[in-house]
Amino acid sequence: MLKLTGFPLPDVGILTLTAMAGKADPAAVTRDDLDAAADYLEKFYTKGIGKSLAAGVVFPNSGFVQAAFDKPELQYKRLAWANFVLRGHQNLELGPILNDLEKKEYRSMVLRGVQGAFCAFTGDPAYLRVSRDMLPMINGRGIMNFSPMGEAGMPVSDVVLLAIHALPLGCVITQGALLAVESDDLALMFDFVKVNLETNRRFIHLANQNDYEKFPNLSSYKTRLMDVLVSSFLQGESKQETYRAPSLNAYHFSNNGTSARIAIYALPSSTLQFVRTASQGEYASAWRQIIQRGWIEEKPEAVELEEKAPKLTRRNFIYEDLFDLPEDARRFLRTYFLRHPLQKFKRGDPRNDYSPFTETDLISWNLTALFLKRILNMQENRINQIRNLGDRLAQYIQERDDRRLLKDIYFERQYWRFRAVLLRAMYGYTGSEPLVTFDGYAQIFESFEEGQGAERADWNLARDLLLIRIFERLHAEGYWSTVKETLQSEDAEEALKPVTE
Repeated sequence: MLKLTGFPLPDVGILTLTAMAGKADPAAVTRDDLDAAADYLEKFYTKGIGKSLAAGVVFPNSGFVQAAFDKPELQYKRLAWANFVLRGHQNLELGPILNDLEKKEYRSMVLRGVQGAFCAFTGDPAYLRVSRDMLPMINGRGIMNFSPMGEAGMPVSDVVLLAIHALPLGCVITQGALLAVESDDLALMFDFVKVNLETNRRFIHLANQNDYEKFPNLSSYKTRLMDVLVSSFLQGESKQETYRAPSLNAYHFSNNGTSARIAIYALPSSTLQFVRTASQGEYASAWRQIIQRGWIEEKPEAVELEEKAPKLTRRNFIYEDLFDLPEDARRFLRTYFLRHPLQKFKRGDPRNDYSPFTETDLISWNLTALFLKRILNMQENRINQIRNLGDRLAQYIQERDDRRLLKDIYFERQYWRFRAVLLRAMYGYTGSEPLVTFDGYAQIFESFEEGQGAERADWNLARDLLLIRIFERLHAEGYWSTVKETLQSEDAEEALKPVTE
């Protein structure tokens, strides 16, 4: 009976109705399912945290939140409003409902039976011309700016209007706003809706028991989003095509009357492809350990849920920093794969305590190489050149116990001095092949676009990648424990200086 529209807000609502019906396909939803959803939503919006959500976030000034309708003698008006916006698919004759609402403007909104009036989202016959008290993030009633054909409001079908009212239950409810997820992978999008619906129903049940004033505030909404994403990949519920990865957009919005706002967060297909691959197979163990070290919460969730206005603070910083890729890939790689603290985080942030000396077991070249290919689109040949140079340097340092070379590579931040360090190592290297060839060195560190050699803009990135490979190899060979104290004994301030870009 239902069909998706290609627009994120009604589609999240349609998938929410599908999940409420226990169906896997919107087309399988029946009229009886819509009736049951309307009954549930009426109870939800007319009291408690549902009424608070409608008033402050989704449907301000709607009939669900009119204080006058709380009077016993006027509660029939709230019922009439619920029938008006939730049961248009039932009520072919609107006369009794409009009589109870007692406002002429509501009569002027009715489009049922009007020739040429079609839903803006589906193209089906329109039911009402709605404004922001029924459809978030559009104009108020009577405002014609940016409205089609110079007519205030937007024409919608009865089923779309019901779906819009189901929308909040398929979203993350956080920080006085909703977080709706859209993806070109509909199975993945449905995964988010199902998890959010289950979470919100649990909160509604707890609210009825504990008299919550508002929905629990999921302050770490990006973490919640990524947690669902990773779980979906691991469980194999979303059926991604093998030749491409999906993309994902998250719309964080509030329809509050005085502070309506929206922020859009995008996870491109390259990031999702990295997360999906890293969560499975040969990368999964290293990725899982890094994820595990990124969790933090101020109080356990069970304790928070005992409060009247719970604030759930459990978050994972690596999940949230994924939203800054690929722009912030350098810092991401240095922080999570080299385990290097940047000393610009708030007190209590676990990233302040990261250390390549004590967390060498988390350093993984394979995972790093996957990141380089998926996020930075680095050429395979350059990745191999960096890995080979790292292997030979690790072997050279171990065989000669050359702790000075290791310190110089780790601490040196000026390119010409760093190059001199490698030149000294080349002179002393006695392997069957050169420490690094001219072409290999140029590919890793230098650029010849202008006709003469100069350091690449990302030479510092290459240096960090070398360290990741060297540290991993020395750790695997059992040599790391003999040299890490040498590095740690260096001036801590020097070790933690920001890298010159």
